[in-house]
Amino acid sequence: MYESLKKFKNIVVSGPQRSGTRIASRIIAGDTKKKYIDEKDINFHDFRLLEWYLNKGNVVIQCPALCHMLHYIKDSSTLIVVMIRSIEDILASERRILWHKPARFAELYKYGCSEGIISQIKYDFWNSHQKLILGDRARTIDYEYLKNHPMFVEQRMRRDFKWDQVK
Repeated sequence: MYESLKKFKNIVVSGPQRSGTRIASRIIAGDTKKKYIDEKDINFHDFRLLEWYLNKGNVVIQCPALCHMLHYIKDSSTLIVVMIRSIEDILASERRILWHKPARFAELYKYGCSEGIISQIKYDFWNSHQKLILGDRARTIDYEYLKNHPMFVEQRMRRDFKWDQVK
């Protein structure tokens, strides 16, 4: 499904938490035969560790907590992908996993905000700022498109999934 992305040395998949970054990253890594790097492997917020993995090459890195930093990735052979999912579905997923207020506030702070819907704020920043800077290296993937892939698990089968579970 994502074989066309093989031409990029690295792929970074980001966007709001609960937008499908983990499953999309796993699918892309499998389809492109690149090594999957989970957000846990970069300590969620460690941009220098993300850069270290990018320097190693041939990776797909899942990193929603670094969404605010995407425009600082300068390597022209790295594709930046932001997941697009409906705000309502993201909020429902946040409620399902009981995403706590401290995590939400930490994300808001990165964008200079103290309130608001973080997924909308991230999308607005992506559209108004980041994708303009990234140019041809900026792509989006709609969450709904993932449903066509054999690795995707239907919503009714994910009801008891933990926050980091994909199968």
